[in-house]
Amino acid sequence: MRLAHAADLEITAGEMVKLSAQGTTDPDGDELTYHWWQYEEADSYDGKVEIQASDQQKASFTVPEDASKGQTIHVICEVTDDGSPSLTRYQRVVTTIQ
Repeated sequence: MRLAHAADLEITAGEMVKLSAQGTTDPDGDELTYHWWQYEEADSYDGKVEIQASDQQKASFTVPEDASKGQTIHVICEVTDDGSPSLTRYQRVVTTIQ
């Protein structure tokens, strides 16, 4: 599992955050599926974000306007191969509002 950007990002309210797992490969050559999701239990932002293209290698979300400086939004990239048994890896992206 590889991110094409840092795992810790500094963002501002209203900003579009581009997420990417480009470069992720499977050593056995199995097909990969992607699922990006908000880890709400770890967030200090008390709301939901809508992740666009959440089932793709590249996804994005817009930081809500009501997000305050210092709050965090945690997003997980979950990558699963189609091998037998299927294996899943996770990578967390922590975004901090500036």
